[in-house]
Amino acid sequence: MVSDKLFLALLGASSAHAEASRQAFASLGLTEGQPKILYILNRQDGQVQKDLANVCGIRQSTLTVLLAKMEENNYIYREVCYVSGGKRAYKIFLTDVGREKAKKLDEVVEQLEEQGFAGFSKEDRKKLLMMLSNVEKNMKQ
Repeated sequence: MVSDKLFLALLGASSAHAEASRQAFASLGLTEGQPKILYILNRQDGQVQKDLANVCGIRQSTLTVLLAKMEENNYIYREVCYVSGGKRAYKIFLTDVGREKAKKLDEVVEQLEEQGFAGFSKEDRKKLLMMLSNVEKNMKQ
């Protein structure tokens, strides 16, 4: 449905994308929150837990719960490190199982990208992503 209001257009697109993503990620045995963490760590492994929470846009307490489950599933492991001021922290790394899961996740993400962008030219894809980025910036002001 075409809408003349941004909030309806974004809600509709977001809802449809979220549902397709949930189903696809569930087929990999991933729960909500885990795909983003795997995706990020697959691109930059060994992040400090606090930094990973910031990149994911979630609270550290929420990340701690997600990481505990991912550790149970042998997707990640933690190593103690020391940050500024000698404070103890953890760096988060993918295990071999986690890397394999992240590889499958990348395939699913690409399928979702193709589904979402069906009928779009490369130029239109870039324009849409730029416009959505601008909307996000505007809404954070």
